[in-house]
Amino acid sequence: MTRKCFLIEDEDLDAEVVTLPDDVAHHLRKVLRLRPGDRIELRDGRGNGWSAVIREMKGRGVRVAVGEKLSVCNESPLMLTLALAFSRSDRMELALRQATELGVQRFVAFGAERSDYHLPGAQTEHRKERWQKIMREALCQCGRMKLPEIFILEGASELMARAASWEATEGKALKILAREEADRQSLFALFEMQPACRKMLVVVGPEGGWSKGEAEQFVGAGFYPVHLGPRTLRLETAAVALLAAAQLLWGDLGKRFG
Repeated sequence: MTRKCFLIEDEDLDAEVVTLPDDVAHHLRKVLRLRPGDRIELRDGRGNGWSAVIREMKGRGVRVAVGEKLSVCNESPLMLTLALAFSRSDRMELALRQATELGVQRFVAFGAERSDYHLPGAQTEHRKERWQKIMREALCQCGRMKLPEIFILEGASELMARAASWEATEGKALKILAREEADRQSLFALFEMQPACRKMLVVVGPEGGWSKGEAEQFVGAGFYPVHLGPRTLRLETAAVALLAAAQLLWGDLGKRFG
């Protein structure tokens, strides 16, 4: 049976009975058409989950009885950060949704020199809220326990500075730059060089590619340029291909289950 998960970030899930937020209640009633007595799962987005049973539906309200705490181990052992150069909103949203399903723990959007799209200051908070909503939906769909972080940065220089700050507090990460030209290697060749990795930052650039100065900056900051095969991939395809390959080589896609 398909797991029906719902993210409840601000409720006291240690209580015996909770009232679901209006948007969650609407989805439960009108989209999934669940009824009293149906079993669901609740998440707080911070690594905790609970079983629950729908107890009551009155008007728009839905109350559920919170059951036992769940032990769900489906977060990737590879701490993955995905950084994407600004692109068209539908492409960014698709990449973000798929990245959440693939276990990314941190998402960064930033402006590159050849980005065709930018986020004026007034739009930043609105776009961040939209992306957080997409991540919540993806988390519930795939049954993850932890909601990824999200950052919106101005440019590549700020991204590199933030990466150095993360390394200072979290430990060294393997930093990978998707690149279509110049000197680069395959991801598998990089795996043979560095088979042990628990933290990774992967960066995918704009449709127009990196400027020479940006590429040199990334390499100078310790990023490894890699190719993704002989074909030119769209941004959202490149992001998913890179994440899936990283999870296969260093993460949990190569792990035996069942």
